[in-house]
Amino acid sequence: MKKILLKGSAAFLALTLILSCDAVKNANNTQKGAVIGAGSGAVIGGVIGNNVGKGNTALGAIIGAVVGGAAGGYIGNRMDRQAERIEEEIPGAEVKRVGEGINVTFNEDAGVYFDTNKSDVKGTSATTLDKLAG
Repeated sequence: MKKILLKGSAAFLALTLILSCDAVKNANNTQKGAVIGAGSGAVIGGVIGNNVGKGNTALGAIIGAVVGGAAGGYIGNRMDRQAERIEEEIPGAEVKRVGEGINVTFNEDAGVYFDTNKSDVKGTSATTLDKLAG
């Protein structure tokens, strides 16, 4: 019981120290995606390696970390590029990566406008929406 408590406390302390570093706060989404993918891939790979093979937990964790890290980095990079493209194509729009998605907020210059009590978009608003969808 003491060993489990000691290991759990050590893991919690290590995680707290890692997450509080400035390097983690300044990491871009590609780097964050790679780290999250590697961590989750290692855990899943370790479990699968232990259950399928003859105690191949370490090998499964290594393979899972590599595959998960590559996939997470690719997905994070792709979403970063998509957010940059939206910012370039729609001047004045505020683009934020929020969790698994991209949040676009239009200001008055790049806004999407509708006539009162109508569902039809006004003139340049259709062009703005076409850029966002394309």
